[in-house]
Amino acid sequence: MFSKFEYDGKLNPTFKEGPFQLPVSSIKTFMKEPVTPRFVHVSSAGVARPERPGLDLSKQPPAVRLNKELGFILTFKLKGEDLIRESGIPHTIVRPCALTEEPAGADLIFDQGDNITGKISREEIARICIAALESPYACDKTFEVKSVIPFSEPYTVDPANPPPEKDYNQYFKSLKDGITGKESLEKSPAAV
Repeated sequence: MFSKFEYDGKLNPTFKEGPFQLPVSSIKTFMKEPVTPRFVHVSSAGVARPERPGLDLSKQPPAVRLNKELGFILTFKLKGEDLIRESGIPHTIVRPCALTEEPAGADLIFDQGDNITGKISREEIARICIAALESPYACDKTFEVKSVIPFSEPYTVDPANPPPEKDYNQYFKSLKDGITGKESLEKSPAAV
């Protein structure tokens, strides 16, 4: 017994002061169903590309082309994502393409595998993060997201005719588990 007191509140006659160890091999929590993400991480599109075999860097966004010069920022972001995925915490990892100050509301493209480029509103990413926290369909998913509007066109919203609210669950439902963009990095040269 480690307690100085018995169940009835009296002193435990076998109690001895001193160090003790209590090895713990794992700790688990029980959550109500449906399980939704408890952690939403905003990463970056492009994190799995700098080391991708056969990738034409000249056609990639600046952060991918300059990963080494930028202190391997994308490499470290990918390592952070990996730690989150390995933690067992119900999570969502959102990888936005280039962030803009444009308003939310443009049509979106959700993708997996770290292949898309484009732009997306910071406001839209905030809305996606909030929706992910409440959606079982976003749980344990990693995805990239961009708007359909090209860089060359600014996106604006007419206040008299705002875009309808999005049901992000429709996007989350189409996502698959386990797609991170690292799949091409993990294949052996013989398998490629």
